Parts: sequence; structure tokens; C-alpha cells
Amino acid sequence: MQEDIKRFGFGFMRLPYKNGEIDLEKTNEMVDAYIQAGGNFFDTAYQYLGEKSELTIKKCVVERYPRGQIIISDKMPVYTMKRTDDPYEIFQEQLERCGVDYFDYYLAHDPEDRYYEGLCKELDIFNVMKDFKRQGKIKKLGLSLHDTPEVLDKILTQHPEIEFVLLQINYKDWNNSYVQSKECYDVVCKHNKPVFVMGPIKGGQLANVNNDVKKLFNGHSDISPALWALSFVLNLDNVEMILSGMSTLDEVNENMNFIKNFNKLTDFELKIINNARDLMQNRGEIQCTTCDYCKNHCPNSIPISQYFDLYNLNKKSDKLNLDYFNEYDKLSFEYAKASECIDCGECEQTCPQHLKISKELKKVADVFE
Repeated sequence: MQEDIKRFGFGFMRLPYKNGEIDLEKTNEMVDAYIQAGGNFFDTAYQYLGEKSELTIKKCVVERYPRGQIIISDKMPVYTMKRTDDPYEIFQEQLERCGVDYFDYYLAHDPEDRYYEGLCKELDIFNVMKDFKRQGKIKKLGLSLHDTPEVLDKILTQHPEIEFVLLQINYKDWNNSYVQSKECYDVVCKHNKPVFVMGPIKGGQLANVNNDVKKLFNGHSDISPALWALSFVLNLDNVEMILSGMSTLDEVNENMNFIKNFNKLTDFELKIINNARDLMQNRGEIQCTTCDYCKNHCPNSIPISQYFDLYNLNKKSDKLNLDYFNEYDKLSFEYAKASECIDCGECEQTCPQHLKISKELKKVADVFE
């Protein structure tokens, strides 16, 4: 329905590139199409796109549209901060990067329990954010989290000032015993806070589904697998905002047109989605969302997410596709091979999916090397 448009935010995390740089021309086209369709919510973070996402928000959104017409969301980079960092300085830098003097929404970025009980308290992160809100530099305080329902419940109990929570929710993770999307969603509902959704298409995984899932969806509708995934989160009652990192103008147009005409799912349609989830089980794919949080933490500069993507594409293929092997050869010629992982664990400390990356890289090496 038309009002659902305001529930769909543009995440500046997967923008198009050209010659190794963010393609500003294409990004402008995507922003214009999104706003013309009725959207106005833009989400960024300190680390996104090699720390260029905030600057791109400034160039492509803030400098091109009246401030009162757009909503800007940003995050304190808890999971990458050090004891020597000053959260006040980081926040002021973010304002400057985005070209704004306040944020409409501002979140503590993934304060998992190890950070919450350590760095967050040492740097007094939550009180710093409250201070900025008192100054009018933050309109609404939030929290994004990749952790257990118990940790989420603890944080919300200790910090009732949190006004919304950003969670990874999609139909594949809804009943996942590790991600625990449903359980975390229920905790937020218990605390009477609205839920914001990230990863509705799981970093593209639910757009590029295996053939069994494609056949299932195609047998009941002509909409794409990505839109089936989007419909699942749109259908949840306590979801106030859905953030999607879009890469092409076609994705923007497809998403906005679909949302305008969205109606609540029927019991039969929900059953189809449940069947799709079942068909995805035990396929052996690596649960990487290509967020690239690990990218700058590998001492050998292994292109981790690109290798995982090739591995998954190969898994989904019903026949041998030499293109994937040729692409791996090109990447491994320019960068380190998957087998050159030294098991240091640095990348695993920053992975929001909590993947055992070194173990998964061995699987990649077994296939492609």
C-alpha cells in the first residue's frame, strides 16, 4: 500500500561502482527515483563502503535535497572502536561527513555483549548518545544488534531511552537457531519498541536462490524471489522501517513499485515462504551477506566475501560452470588465495554473522584450488 513506502529505507551500503570508485551519477539516479516514488529515509554508517558511505550521502542526498525533506540515519561504530577513540570526536566527524547538523536517527552499531560490557561502558557510549540527543543533534536513539535475545533484553532493560531496534530479519533467518531473528523480534515487541529491519534479502542471497526455490515461487507468482523476501518483512506488524542496500536503478524501481501495491500475505503465501525456507536447508552454502566488515581485518588481504559469493554460486548451479573457476583464478592472481588464510581469527571478530571464516575458506580452497 502507498503508506508502506515510508517504511522502506535506502541503505547506502551496496552502491554501484565504476573504475574502483562509487558511481555518483548512477547513485544520483537511484536517489532521485527513490524520492520520486515517495521514499525519504537514508541509512549510512561510519565504516560502510570503506568509510565513503557518509560522504556519498552528503554528495548525492544532502547537497541535492532540502534537509527537511530527507531523513538521515547513522551509527556509532562500537564494534570497530578502540579504547583510545573519542566518541564525541567520531560523532562530530560523522556530522561533517554527512553535511548535516543533526541526525534524525542514530544508533549504537552492534554493541554485542563483549563490546557492551567492555568498550561501551569504558567510553560511556550510551551516555554520550543521550548527551547529543539533549543537544538536539539526535532526534531518535536506537540500537542495532547481532546477538542473542538475552543480550538484547539486557540492553533494553538497562537502557529504556532506546527508542527503536535494528535487527537482521528475513524469512531464512526467522527460525534460525543461531541468528534467532524471531526471538529477538519478540524481545523488542515485549519492550514496546518498533523494529527496524536490515538484511531483508540477506545480502542478496534471497534474490539469487537455488532452482528448487525458483520453481516453487514461479509456480505461484510472477514476482521475483527478492520481492517474496521483501513481502515477508513487510508483513510483520511491528516493523516500522525496512532498510535495503540497493545497487541498481532497476532494484529501486522494482522495490518501490512492489511496495506501493503490497497487501498483507495470505496464509497460503506464508506457507509458500515456509516451504522455500525448507528447500534452502542443508545446501551447504556459506551464510555470508557480503557486508565486508571483515575486509580490512585480513593480514593477507584475502577477498573473503568475493570468494564466498563464488562458492555459493557454484553450489546453486546444477552443472559445472567454468566461469566461477575462471573468476576465482583472476581474483587469486590479484589477491591471496583462500588457502593462504593463516587462521588468525581477526576477520571473525568483526563478522556480524559470526561465521567461522577460516573454516569456510578451507571449503573454498577445496573447490577452486
